[in-house]
Amino acid sequence: MIIRRTDHWVGSFFAENKMTNSKIALILLASCSMVIAACGGGGGGGGSSTPQATSSAGSSNTSTSSTSSSSSTSSSTSSSGSSSTTSSDDSSSSSDDSSSSSGDSNIAAMLRGITDNAIIPNYEAQATAITNFAASSGSLAAYCDAIGTDNEATSLTTVQNEWKTVMATIQQAEPHAVGPVAINDDSLRNRIHSFANHDLQTCSLDQAVIKQSDADFDLTTRSSNQRGFGAIEYLLFDTTLTSQCSSNYENATTWNALADTDKKSQRCTYAKALASDADLAATSVLNKWQESGENYRADFISEANAGNNLQALTDELLIHIDKEAKDRKMQVALGISGCTTDGCRAQIESPYSKTSLENVKNNMIGFLAVYNGGEGTGFDDYLSDMGEKAISDGVIAKIDAVQANIDATTVPLVDQVASLSEAANQTACTNAYGNPSTPSVELSACTLTGLLSETKAYMFYDFAVTMNVTIPDAAAGDND
Repeated sequence: MIIRRTDHWVGSFFAENKMTNSKIALILLASCSMVIAACGGGGGGGGSSTPQATSSAGSSNTSTSSTSSSSSTSSSTSSSGSSSTTSSDDSSSSSDDSSSSSGDSNIAAMLRGITDNAIIPNYEAQATAITNFAASSGSLAAYCDAIGTDNEATSLTTVQNEWKTVMATIQQAEPHAVGPVAINDDSLRNRIHSFANHDLQTCSLDQAVIKQSDADFDLTTRSSNQRGFGAIEYLLFDTTLTSQCSSNYENATTWNALADTDKKSQRCTYAKALASDADLAATSVLNKWQESGENYRADFISEANAGNNLQALTDELLIHIDKEAKDRKMQVALGISGCTTDGCRAQIESPYSKTSLENVKNNMIGFLAVYNGGEGTGFDDYLSDMGEKAISDGVIAKIDAVQANIDATTVPLVDQVASLSEAANQTACTNAYGNPSTPSVELSACTLTGLLSETKAYMFYDFAVTMNVTIPDAAAGDND
């Protein structure tokens, strides 16, 4: 087994004490093997320090070193012995090539199962939901028409509920943000939902609502922090209707003087524009993956690209658990990262709809869909075929624990965060995070963050080591 970044992994492990004795032994054994190979294993000891994508086919490297050593030894023997060794080397090389081909084939089969049974279906569900939401006959358009009438309240509830349904599909697609959705700094992803990369700028969004009727207004030039379904949430769920801009903005004063009906109507009109933009982005993502479209699928599941695409997918899964679900969605707002300012507290996803925790649950649903390959072949099958079913079951158990915590939660994240202004509650939150095996009813989100941290550790050390993939640079060195 090839262990990448051995110094970081072993050091981080002993700091966190997250692994079993057998895993410690495995890493130490691998580390020793690497040292021996570097000192006396023959030529070319200048391996690149850049992380390399590896697959199960990487075992051919070890076989090649062994063959070189055997070849060197045979050079001092008789010509008949040399002939025999050469024949053996040819056979070993052929065996290595066969092993590499078999490994890439197995990975490609897994990627095909994940693509056809999880990734593309998730993008289909997302695109369909957003298209229906943005349609001229949809609930959003109906609410806009109902503003100022007796049907306004009912229509608002209907569109808010559909927004939640759409957001669920978006959240389930987040764990596999690889390929087309990620190009150009996640430009398509940000048009659908930008929280992973940007904080929503409500003042700028208010300005866009006011300026949308200007002749030179162009939504496509607006920043990502004012677009997508996070922006639509603000426009549909915020009940204050007051501009978030200071009085220094002349049009903010003008806006605040408007009648509520006019404010709702202008906000709803802009929500329709944002929904149409998100619809175009979601449809584009789906088209790029589909065989009937640009067919990125063919590249992603090809045997020739198996190792690189496996690394790309595991990178995103690890980053999502660590940097997005744990850090971005939970840890910062809860003050666990060390920042307890109002600015950090405000970094909550979906605060107006109070669906922050539901978002994380849907992330886990999407994660498991990828991990299990939907109803087809996934990481679970691949690991089981390797004889590592216990590792596979461990991943699923960690995700199940996260979901169980959310299912049992009764207090929305935004309300839990508000309670942390009291120092005693912040201390209790930190303790709950550090001891996730002991549930906390009032601060269940702190416990949840601890469970996500345990999931991250298991994914980094048990899953990644067994799958023989590297830790992505974006997450390397993070020991929390």
